[in-house]
Amino acid sequence: MRVDLLIEDGLIVVPKGGIFRGCIGIVGEKIVGIYDSPRGISAREKIDARGNYIFPGVVEPHVHYGFKGNLERHFRTETASATLGGITTVIPFYRDYENPTSLYENIPAVKRIGEENSYIDFSLHLLLITGNQLRNAERYFNEYGITSFKFYMVYKGEDAKSIGLQGNETDDGFLLEAFSILAKLPRALACVHCENSEIILNLMKKYKENGRDGLPVWSECRPNLTEAETVHRVIMLAKAVNCPIYIVHLSTREALEVVRSFKADYKKLFVETCPQYLILTKDAPLGNLGKVNPPLRSTDDNDALWKGISEGLIDTIGSDHCPFLREDKAGTIWDARTGFPGSATMLPLLLSEGVHKKRISLEKVAEITAFNPAKIYNLFPRKGTIQVGSDADLCIVDLNVSKEVKPDMLKSPSDFSVYEGWTVKGWPILTMVRGKIIMKDGEIVGPKGHGRFIGG
Repeated sequence: MRVDLLIEDGLIVVPKGGIFRGCIGIVGEKIVGIYDSPRGISAREKIDARGNYIFPGVVEPHVHYGFKGNLERHFRTETASATLGGITTVIPFYRDYENPTSLYENIPAVKRIGEENSYIDFSLHLLLITGNQLRNAERYFNEYGITSFKFYMVYKGEDAKSIGLQGNETDDGFLLEAFSILAKLPRALACVHCENSEIILNLMKKYKENGRDGLPVWSECRPNLTEAETVHRVIMLAKAVNCPIYIVHLSTREALEVVRSFKADYKKLFVETCPQYLILTKDAPLGNLGKVNPPLRSTDDNDALWKGISEGLIDTIGSDHCPFLREDKAGTIWDARTGFPGSATMLPLLLSEGVHKKRISLEKVAEITAFNPAKIYNLFPRKGTIQVGSDADLCIVDLNVSKEVKPDMLKSPSDFSVYEGWTVKGWPILTMVRGKIIMKDGEIVGPKGHGRFIGG
């Protein structure tokens, strides 16, 4: 048999299928064969994996691009950065930062900007915060191929100003109506940020009046209860109308217990967490750089979430990547922008803090970073696995490579990382998107504009 590209001598990690030594044959953009050995296979080009692990390309379900008019730049710089972490497909949460209540007539232009600038394939989530946007959801679904929609049960009043979300009409009635609409659309999914806005606003007012400042107070004004209570309420609403629901960035032990109480019976419930909620705490010496929503929690929450991954209560990992600069985090904790970069370090941190510390297995890493998000977002089997007929989206990982995290090595305009100075063990050494090598040995070698919009 003849192939265009043969990857030899790899330990192939197949989600739900195990790990075995073998070779992968690629013709054009697709995987055409998985072999025990290279005997009888001729190839125009060969890659020696040297006994390293071959993972399906990471499907990153949670990033934010486009603030400060930087959509074109972010599609270029942040997708390049993402390949350092083995990411081959990204799903940004799109909103019009200049006019968040717009009716999204610009989505064709957004797709074009993405395809002209992205190094990797992408889909889109769409933020719905007004009744007018909600009434157009079916049109966005049918005309634009967007199947996942974002809702904020937070960001009202003063809290909304911090991320430019004035005009957010979301409350329980709005959400139930939204779930009822999406439940009627095949493959549609509601993604919900679960925090109780009323409690948070009351605590923010109190702490500001008392002159409080610093990273820990950000967690104190958004206590665990504000997430757990809202997760329970949102799942109840979704279940009432049989709407598939995806809880973004779950961060607390209490919210995980709420998920546990529903997960077995409600098969349309999916849950994401982020590396920061597995690894960092509110007491980390990060200052304003660590400001994020939901906020950083405690080691008890960290431990519970690792266990939740092992038990299958948590389905996916997203980074909640926001490519801010240090200057965006200046001032008091109340002034600083909310969020930080994290795409490029997501997979390495799971390997270093998860696999090497025996918290999760390599197979589980492949499941939560590729297989599950691809299934949930209707990209499987094109994405998310290693099998004949799938896109040749792959990353080769050297589990023994250790690197000290430095912002400039991540190839993003962001001039900080909350993991700066950490020694992280286990990094991708090659990232391939549809048969094209995009990253090799920490350098971007593939072409800008290789990425394509992949509708759900």
